Amino acid sequence: MADILVAEHLRKEFGAVVAVEEVSFKVQEGEIFGLLGPNGAGKTTTISMLTGLLPPTSGAAWIAGHIVAAEGQAAKRTCGLVPQDLALYPTLSARANLEFFGRIYGLGGSRLRQRVDDALDIVGLTERANGRVDT
Repeated sequence: MADILVAEHLRKEFGAVVAVEEVSFKVQEGEIFGLLGPNGAGKTTTISMLTGLLPPTSGAAWIAGHIVAAEGQAAKRTCGLVPQDLALYPTLSARANLEFFGRIYGLGGSRLRQRVDDALDIVGLTERANGRVDT
């Protein structure tokens, strides 16, 4: 089996605070993997580095053979992320939230508009697309 996810010596510093220190592991294709630990252990920071949301201070990560720091878009196309908290900005509209996340994944222009319209239609929110999420 091939390694689908590789973390090598990941480290993340926020000023003088070391949030993640020397995390290394491999996950093979088809394997189920969990990242467990107490609050403040660096789990979310590690996942953020693995998915390209945060750059590591040092070390590297690969997803499906793509180095996350250098080939972020290719790496992101091969995986999904389910956050622990609701991943919506409550003061933005459904449309604005979808546009924001679409841009993160490299969509733009008419393709982004079409994908947003399609997603709103699929979940039945076309009529409420421009209303704030928190309403």
